[in-house]
Amino acid sequence: MTAQPGKRGTAGRDPAKRWQTRLIVIASIVACAVAGWLYWRVTATARRDLDDIRQSGKLRVLLSYDPINYFIYRGAPMGYSYELARSFARYLGVPLEVVVVRDINNQIPMLRNNEGDIVAHLMTVTPEREQLVSFTTPLDSTRQVLVQLKPKGDDSSKLVRTLDQLDGKSVQVHLHSAYFTQLAEIRTLREIDFEIVPADGALSTSELIGKVSNGALDYTVADENIARTHQALFDNIDIRTPVSAAMPLAWAVRNSSPELREALNRWLARAKKSGELAIIRDKYYNRQNRFKKHAIHVFYSNHAGTISTYDKLVRKTAKEIDWDWRLLSALIYEESQFDADALSWSGAMGLMQLMPATGAQFKARNLFDPADNLKAGARYLRALDAEWKEIDDRLTRLKFILASYNVGAGHVRDAQRLASKYGAKPDLWEGNVEKYLSLTSESKYYNDPAAALGYCNGKVAVLYTRNIIDRYQLYREVIPK
Repeated sequence: MTAQPGKRGTAGRDPAKRWQTRLIVIASIVACAVAGWLYWRVTATARRDLDDIRQSGKLRVLLSYDPINYFIYRGAPMGYSYELARSFARYLGVPLEVVVVRDINNQIPMLRNNEGDIVAHLMTVTPEREQLVSFTTPLDSTRQVLVQLKPKGDDSSKLVRTLDQLDGKSVQVHLHSAYFTQLAEIRTLREIDFEIVPADGALSTSELIGKVSNGALDYTVADENIARTHQALFDNIDIRTPVSAAMPLAWAVRNSSPELREALNRWLARAKKSGELAIIRDKYYNRQNRFKKHAIHVFYSNHAGTISTYDKLVRKTAKEIDWDWRLLSALIYEESQFDADALSWSGAMGLMQLMPATGAQFKARNLFDPADNLKAGARYLRALDAEWKEIDDRLTRLKFILASYNVGAGHVRDAQRLASKYGAKPDLWEGNVEKYLSLTSESKYYNDPAAALGYCNGKVAVLYTRNIIDRYQLYREVIPK
C-alpha cells in the first residue's frame, strides 16, 4: 500500500518515535493516576468529621495564646475559648487537645490543612471567610473600634472621631483579619488615604493594644468587647470610634465537617439555654479586676516564659537531675499548685508534698522552705530514676517514676507482677502496667499473691501520671525552654 501524497502512512513512521509517543502517553496516564491518588489522600484526610474525631479519641482545637482566650495562670490552662472548648469536648466524650497557633494569620490555613478540628477563637463572620470555612451559629456579636492613645490633658480634638480623620495616618492590624478587610473596604469606598500596616502574626490583639498604650503604635483596631476589657489594663486608651457595625462572631470548622458543625450548634444551643455560655463570658470579659490580675501575669509569661514565682529555683533544681524544668513544674503543680505552705490531710508538706519521713531520708531540714523542699524532692526523683533503670525507654521510665512518686515504687512493682501473671508486658506502661495499677483497688487483684503490698488506689496514680504528662505537653507548647 502506497501512502497518499501529502500524508504520512503509519507503516512509514520511525519506530523510535512510536515508542517515544507511547512512553509519553504512559507517563501521562501514570501522572494522572498519581495526581488523582494524591488528591484522594488529601481530600480523604481533610474529611475528618465527628465520627473520625470520636474514633481518634481526641478533639483538636486551634487556639492562640492571649489573656482572654487561652493562657496559663498559676500553672493551669485557662481562657474563655479554652473553657468553652473543654466543655464541648466533654459533651462529645473525648479528651481535648489544644493545638497552639503561633501566628494568628494561620488559623484558617491550619484548619483547612487538617491540623485541628475547630478554630475556637471568636472569628468575625465575613463573606470571604464563608468561602473557606463553615461557621457555627454565632456565640456573640460586636463592632470593631479604633484603639488610640488618649492625648495628654484630655484634649479630645487630637482624637480620631470620624473615619475621614484617618487620612494620612497608619493603622496596624493582622493581614488576614476581619479588621484588615474592613479597613481596606473603608479606604477604597470612602477614598481615604491611610496606610494599613500588616502586624506580626505572632503578636496577639492584646499585645497590639498594649503597643498603642505604650506609644509604640499610633492606631490598631479591635473588637469592642476585647478593647473594653483591656481598658482595665490600659486606662490610657480610647476606644469610642467605631470602624464597623455590629458583626457576628463564631467558631469555624472545615466545610467537609458538617456533622461536627451540627454537634457544635446543638451544644451551643444547650450552653446558651443553661446559662453556661453567659457565665464563662462574664468570667473573662466583664470582671475587670480579675482580668487585670491575670492579664499582667499572662503578658509577662508570654515574653519571659514564667510558670510560677519559683521558676528560677525550679530551673536550677531540674538541671541538677537532668529534667526539663517545665516537667518538674508540671509535677509541682499537680502536687501543690505552687503553694509552698501546702499541708495535705496525710501530712505531706510544701511544694513537692513530701512526707516528713521522705524529707528526713533526703536530708531536708524544713519542708516548708521552697529550696529545701525542692532539693529533697529532686533527690527522691533521682532515687526513683535509679529504681527503674531497667526501663530503657526514657518516656516510659518517666511514667513509672511519676506513678511511684504518687503511690510508692512498691505498688508499681506489684502492678508489674500482676501484668506478668495475666499475660501483659511488665516493661510497658499504657495498656500494661498502667492497667494493672488501676486494678489494684479491686479485691480480686489486691488480694492476689502477686500484689505483695495489697490494696492501692492505683486509679489515682494513673490519673496523676497522665495529668503531669498532659500539663508538661501544655507547658512545652506555650512556655519557652
